[in-house]
Amino acid sequence: MSEQELMNMEYRILEAAKVVFIRKGYNQATMSDIANEAGIGRTALHYYYRTKEMLFSAIFGQLMGIILPNIKRIVEEDIPVMEKIEKVIDQYIAILKENLLFPVFVISEVNRDPEHLYQVLLKDPDKICPVVQLRKEIEEEMNRGNLRKIPLVEVLSVLIGAVVFPILLQNPFSMVFMDGDMDRYRDYIAERGAFVKDLARRMLLNYKL
Repeated sequence: MSEQELMNMEYRILEAAKVVFIRKGYNQATMSDIANEAGIGRTALHYYYRTKEMLFSAIFGQLMGIILPNIKRIVEEDIPVMEKIEKVIDQYIAILKENLLFPVFVISEVNRDPEHLYQVLLKDPDKICPVVQLRKEIEEEMNRGNLRKIPLVEVLSVLIGAVVFPILLQNPFSMVFMDGDMDRYRDYIAERGAFVKDLARRMLLNYKL
């Protein structure tokens, strides 16, 4: 099997595992379920991943690996904090547009076992540093009076909700508003960034809602 074929098979396995984890939950999912979803045998699956935990870590690491390095690059830019927030929103919108299962996967796992998800994150603590740094910069700007002093949990809950909620309801939203056309739905998600950024500005820059 060529290197490209090996990469294609690994991608196929990871996509199958996402579907199974979302459908059945981590505890109920089995390696046999994942092998069946991928259309391969258990032996072939074990060649790539020996355990369910390894598969889960690979999936979550893959998705977080896409997002967090870009946040690090943004946080290190010499630009105002509000611009960093807007760039992070743009980055998340772009990622989610191409990974519509990502919010469903993460939220289902957080609800099922938040400690398990936390332990996966702790395996690579350096990836969390940019998030901590951005939080520190936002709080400093609030203390200077450059941003409205709002609890960050409120800011995050509003912005994450504005980004993620339509994706969690992608099936009914796409059916009701886009006649089931997922290409139109992805265009809607891509365009939603402007709305979310405007919402962030209105919350943090003393605009009237």
